[in-house]
Amino acid sequence: MSLLSRVPRFSKKDVVQSESEDEGWANEYSNREKSQGSDDDEDEEEEKDDEMSRISFGALRKAQQRMEEQGNSSSDEDDFFETETPSSLSRIEEKKFKNKKNIQNNKKKSKHAPSETSSKKPVRKIRDIPGLKSIKDSTLYTDIRFDPAYGKSDLAKTRQNYKFLDEYRQKELKDMEILLKENNKKNFLSGQEFEDLQYKVQSLRSRIDTLKNRDLENQVIKDFKNTHGNSKGKPIFLKNSDKRKLIQKAKFEGMKSKQREKVMERKKKKRLGKEFKQMEFM
Repeated sequence: MSLLSRVPRFSKKDVVQSESEDEGWANEYSNREKSQGSDDDEDEEEEKDDEMSRISFGALRKAQQRMEEQGNSSSDEDDFFETETPSSLSRIEEKKFKNKKNIQNNKKKSKHAPSETSSKKPVRKIRDIPGLKSIKDSTLYTDIRFDPAYGKSDLAKTRQNYKFLDEYRQKELKDMEILLKENNKKNFLSGQEFEDLQYKVQSLRSRIDTLKNRDLENQVIKDFKNTHGNSKGKPIFLKNSDKRKLIQKAKFEGMKSKQREKVMERKKKKRLGKEFKQMEFM
């Protein structure tokens, strides 16, 4: 005899009947749990114990699940009706008050005060390196000659290479001055065009003057180094104050008598202004 022959075989009907009996017992148990009161008689307890001993575990499990489902549904209903209670309303009001406080704290105290950045803001992953140009700064039309990757540009060499542009600048300035003189007689330019032309003339004059002054400064310092240089050929390094004095002396010598008088008057006015300021604090 094999082990399989000893195992009892159940038909489909028997299984269905057992399931229906379990459901019946589960329903009866749940109904009795609901209708239970606070009776403490010993006879009723003994009867209940006898009945409980007859119920299968499957029926007990199903009854327990039903009781749990009913409890969950009742708790959900209570939560739904409790949403509008005064305690919940007070919580909502507290949240609103906190949000308002945060907004007020983030606002500037005055319009001149600097804006405070929050500490919660994440730090940029790509850091700005000093001396290195970012992608935003670089453009398509960058001139390679003035690229900082090739080192600092020598102003003396660039001035020497592009000195021929001074002739074009002088010619352009003369043409614009002639246009302004003709416009005073014939008035063929509008008010805006006349103002633009005046601004261009003024800017070009100042540019030519700055270039001339720079050339003069370089020439004065170069001559001083050549005349006062050591026989051994060691280079001389002048202070900025000494350079300023040499340049002012050279400019003053190259001026006319009227220009010198004007310069002297300006210097007197500056000195008087400084003296008056010092007298106010005394």
